[in-house]
Amino acid sequence: MKNEIKQDYRAAVEMMQSLQHMRDATSMSHFDDSIVQCKRWQRRLEMATQHNWPTAARDARDRLHGALDILRMRTTHSIDNLKRQSRSHIEPTATLIFQEIQALRGEFDSVTIDGSNQRLTVTTTSIVLDGVLLGSFEIRLNWKYIKESSPFDVIALEPNEPASGEGVTHPHVQSDSLCEGEGSDAIRRALDEGRLYDFFCIVDQILRTYNSGSAYVQLDDWNGVNCRSCGDTVDSDQALACSNCETELCMECSTCCDSCCERYCEECASSCESCGDDACKMCLKSCDDCGESFCPSCLSEGTCDDCLNNENAENAKDEPEQPCPAVQPVCVGKASVPA
Repeated sequence: MKNEIKQDYRAAVEMMQSLQHMRDATSMSHFDDSIVQCKRWQRRLEMATQHNWPTAARDARDRLHGALDILRMRTTHSIDNLKRQSRSHIEPTATLIFQEIQALRGEFDSVTIDGSNQRLTVTTTSIVLDGVLLGSFEIRLNWKYIKESSPFDVIALEPNEPASGEGVTHPHVQSDSLCEGEGSDAIRRALDEGRLYDFFCIVDQILRTYNSGSAYVQLDDWNGVNCRSCGDTVDSDQALACSNCETELCMECSTCCDSCCERYCEECASSCESCGDDACKMCLKSCDDCGESFCPSCLSEGTCDDCLNNENAENAKDEPEQPCPAVQPVCVGKASVPA
C-alpha cells in the first residue's frame, strides 16, 4: 500500500508538470519558421515563372503547397492553445491529481500505473449495448501526451468485432480510438484541469452510450455477416457459404448448380457452353475434342453435341458410294411363245 501511494504521487507530479508545460508553451518560434519557409518558396516560384523554368516552377509550387499546409496546421494548433489558455479553469496541483487517482481506485476495480511508459489505465466492467456484448475495455491515458488531442486509447479486452467493420470494437471505437462526439469538450476540460476522475468517468459513460447516427457500425448489423461479393450485411442465419471455398455470401450473390444443386460463389461457378445452365466448376467437364466446358447432360462419352455432329458429318463424307444394282430390260433375251 505504501509503495502504491508513492507511485500514485510520483505519477501525479509528472502529470502536473506535463500540464504546466502545456500552459507555458507560448513560444511562437515554430510559427515564425513556417512563415519563413512559405516566403522562401514563394520567391523561388516567382523567379522560376519569370525565367520560364517549368520544372523549377513545378518543384517550387509543390514545396510552397507543403509549407502552407504545415503553416495551416500550426496555426490551428496555436489557436486551440490560445482558446484553452484564455478560458477559466481549475489550476491543477500534484495534491489534487493524487486525490483524483485515489478516487479512481475507489470507482474502478482495476487502476494501474505504468511509470516507465507514463500511462494510467483503468478497466471498465463488461459493457452490453442493445443486447450486444462488447466486453470490458481498458482506458489508457498517456500523460506524456496529455496536452495533445485525444491522448488516450480504448482497448477492448475481449474484442467482439462485427464482420463488416475491421478494427471496430465498439460502435464508437475504431483502431483503439474513441469517437468522442459531443463529449470532446468535456474530456478536454477535465484533462486540462487535472480532473482525472471526471475524465475516466466521462469516457466510461460514452462507452455505455449508443448513438446510431455516429456509429462506425450499427448495432443492428453487429452480428450480421458481410457478403464477400456485394459487401452488404445480412443476418448470420440467412448467409450462405460457397460449397467449395466456403466464402460467405448473401442469397442474391450465390449461384445454384443445376447439376449438383449446391450453391457456389461467382469464382466457383460458371455456365454450360451448350445449354447455358449454371453449373459449378466441379460438375463442368471439358469436351475431349474442343476443350470447352459443358454440364454432364451435354456431354456424350466426353464429347459435346457439336463435336459429335461434326464427327458424324466427316464420317459420312468418307464412306464410299454403293453401286446401283443392274436393271434387266423388259423381255430382252426371251423367246416368243407360240400361241
